[in-house]
Amino acid sequence: MNKKFEDVIAEQGRLVYTHVGDSMLPTIRGRDLLVIETVKEPLKVGDVPLYKRDSGQYVLHRIVAVSRGLYALKGDNRTDVETGITDKHIIGVLTGIIRNGKILPVETPQDHAARVAKDLIYLVSCAVNEEIPEKERVRNMDLPYIYRLACDHMLTAAVSFALEQIIPLPRAFDQAKKKAIRKLALFEIERALLAREFEKAQIWYMPLKGVLLRKDYPKSAMREMTDNDILVDSSRMNDVRTIMERFSYTCDSFDERHHDIYSKPPSIEFEIHRTLFDDNESTVFTEYYADMRSRLRQDGFVCRFTDEDFYIYMLCHTYKHFVEAGSGLRSLLDVYVFLRAHPGLDRAYTDAELQKLQISDFEKNMCSLSQRLFTGTPLSPREEHELQYWISSGSKGTADNLEYSHMLHLLGNDDSPSAKRRFLKSRILISGEALEKHYSFFARHKALYPVLLLYRPIKGVVTHPKGIWMEYKKVKSFKKRKNYEK
Repeated sequence: MNKKFEDVIAEQGRLVYTHVGDSMLPTIRGRDLLVIETVKEPLKVGDVPLYKRDSGQYVLHRIVAVSRGLYALKGDNRTDVETGITDKHIIGVLTGIIRNGKILPVETPQDHAARVAKDLIYLVSCAVNEEIPEKERVRNMDLPYIYRLACDHMLTAAVSFALEQIIPLPRAFDQAKKKAIRKLALFEIERALLAREFEKAQIWYMPLKGVLLRKDYPKSAMREMTDNDILVDSSRMNDVRTIMERFSYTCDSFDERHHDIYSKPPSIEFEIHRTLFDDNESTVFTEYYADMRSRLRQDGFVCRFTDEDFYIYMLCHTYKHFVEAGSGLRSLLDVYVFLRAHPGLDRAYTDAELQKLQISDFEKNMCSLSQRLFTGTPLSPREEHELQYWISSGSKGTADNLEYSHMLHLLGNDDSPSAKRRFLKSRILISGEALEKHYSFFARHKALYPVLLLYRPIKGVVTHPKGIWMEYKKVKSFKKRKNYEK
């Protein structure tokens, strides 16, 4: 007859058992061996005790709050919090995790995420610096979670090039590397085909972003791309569409933004730009690039930036994403790789132009962070804080960041109570262009404006009360962004 867990702990002071379930992912996985020992010190937030519910069910969850002898606990992979647990329910506390013969520390999800991020950055650094990773460090890495984070930042191929130097590549990394190589080859073939057709039609064009940056990486396939960006003569967009459709591309978007989107199976996508930025993205950027042709070098029908102007454009593009929805580790890596490959940049020129574009501080912070990050130099507390934003954003940014940026724009980066009151007042007392656009009847009949002031709040409460409440909470909790440049 099997002994109860509490009996084993009472007799031996220690219990080792095989875990089942997924409630404590990523800290604990199914089939992990768990070491539970007698509680020797008062339990605190972050500890993971084994306890027995009044129903007789054994549970291993993390303490999220302690108050007056009562514990609140929650699985790392769960949202529900269990309350009312006392010391009489506690059997022991988790002190070790054994996985694949290795003893792992008991981490919080935050600790685990930080370790995975550091290991990812280390492997990427080894790839671009052409160094061999330390075998022992790799042996202790959580490769499945590194793979997930690498996918979020489009760095799986770079990690694969580092790992294959010391271990047989896990299947997921091997497939990611092969996919990156295949995609690069397909893009090269298609881009050469389109370039030839553009030149036949006498359309000037200029490849942008990743297609140029990949050349600065030790191996081109290290720099993953989802699409190819090409700037063309904006007066020839209809001709470009004819060419693209002649070569079996589907036009997914035309004349809606500053670029048109074309795709073709299996996974080829081109963004054909008429301008570098949308008018509504940044007045400073659009004005700066209004006379863009004067900044280009032309050889026949193919154009290019100087290294300095390419660097400036790359920073503008990164900044746009950074302040809207966020930008990921690949953007930091691009800057590190580019500056290492082009040490002779005219810094007097770039510094003066970045000053005009109002992103000088952004560039300095980004350069410092990328240099320290990919050379293994310790970060300052401020840089550690900034890094979390880059890591959490992933390669495409997040909805939360986008919402924050929208609020930042509406409030003008002012989190004072008076600014918030003015904003909330403006949401009620609609006027000017907003009145003309959304309520033209009341704009024409201003004597009825008081009716609108009653109608809008009542309609809002009836049709979307949750949305109103959420916006109010976001405004109240808004904190301004430091070192913000408009």
